[in-house]
Amino acid sequence: MTDPSELLRRAAELTDRADHEENIEVRDRLLRMAAHYVDIAQSEEWLAAHPTSITSLTGLLNRSD
Repeated sequence: MTDPSELLRRAAELTDRADHEENIEVRDRLLRMAAHYVDIAQSEEWLAAHPTSITSLTGLLNRSD
């Protein structure tokens, strides 16, 4: 698992670089990368708050519909 604060720091760095970038395509790419880092950080935070247990996985595998 990656530390969400590190991912958010990287996103902030990319956003800062984008703010100083003159090339529109490069700026847009940097902003998209920053948005992905934020998404990953949010996912990591959710996973940390909702750990998966063996029991819950076993329950899913044994579920019959």
